[in-house]
Amino acid sequence: MIVEISVVSIGVSESQSEYVSEVVRLLKERGIKFSVNPMGTVFEIKNFRELADLMDEAVNRLESKGVPRVYIVIKADWRKKRKGMEEKVRSVLEKI
Repeated sequence: MIVEISVVSIGVSESQSEYVSEVVRLLKERGIKFSVNPMGTVFEIKNFRELADLMDEAVNRLESKGVPRVYIVIKADWRKKRKGMEEKVRSVLEKI
């Protein structure tokens, strides 16, 4: 499953990089393949259960950094025939 998240820490600062990097660090620590882009982070996981665990941990980490509110936008692409992030991008670029 390919997932894209945008995590916004509300009530702390206009700059979000400190808080976004905390969530990306979590993905890295768990050995999850990810790609950061200007509007979010895309990663590959096995299922929605793993996604829920990740989001719980992300919120816990941000709360421990003093964040009083976290807004998360999640887009998920589950597909029976699994395709990775690179394969999906390559498919589009080949058609240009």
